[in-house]
Amino acid sequence: MILSEDEAICLVLGLSENREISSITKLNKLLARLNLHLIPVEIDFDLNQYGSFSAELDQLQTNDYYEICPYQYMGRTINRFKLKDAGLDLFNNVVNKKLNKILSEEDKELLRDEIFELSTKPASEISGNEHRKLMVDVDERYKLIHKINEVLVDMSDVYRRINEVSKSTSGGIKLRALIQYCYHLAKFLHKKFERLDENEYDRGAYMFDYYFLYHLHEINGFLNTQITAQEKDYKKINKYYQYLVRSVKDRYSFSIENKDLKDILVR
Repeated sequence: MILSEDEAICLVLGLSENREISSITKLNKLLARLNLHLIPVEIDFDLNQYGSFSAELDQLQTNDYYEICPYQYMGRTINRFKLKDAGLDLFNNVVNKKLNKILSEEDKELLRDEIFELSTKPASEISGNEHRKLMVDVDERYKLIHKINEVLVDMSDVYRRINEVSKSTSGGIKLRALIQYCYHLAKFLHKKFERLDENEYDRGAYMFDYYFLYHLHEINGFLNTQITAQEKDYKKINKYYQYLVRSVKDRYSFSIENKDLKDILVR
């Protein structure tokens, strides 16, 4: 399950106040926020001074699903994005069906509330919130390093328990695959973040590094619970699996679709 660019934009617009977003900068921020809800999107984000940024969004034009309306603000031309009727149909009839495969009703409510609330705030406030969540600032580098060290220890502990998970069900097989993938991803990220200069902003970094670290920190307790649970939470297992394992395709070096992944695992 992955949302196309148009589907992701219609989702964000459909959940925003008045079904519109006042600038391309704010649209960037809200689309990036979908990653923190484990919603895979076909949009790549890099790190600039304001956080997650996708240069490809600057090329957007009015289409069947949304309209771009220029307006003047403090001597500058700004583009406002408004959802069209066809975009609302796409949101209701396509996007929602996709989300139902990975999100619970509680998950969807949290997503609706957050996107609506953030859509009422200035882009700078959304950016600051993202910086704190992902620890991208230099003055929080020590927290970031502590976090990846903690994640690696936790994932190593979970990985040692992998044989407690049965191979006799499809859910058990997927849980084992998720545990194994998270463990090796934690090792990969540990090496990557360990090389960061403690005094330099990680400008230009691929944001999957930070999104994945955020989710690995969150997933530990869930995996430990699922190892011993009689009734597995297959929907949530699938949600993590679809995002962490399937969403990156060939857009990230640590991917099952990267033919050189074995070499990365060895290093």
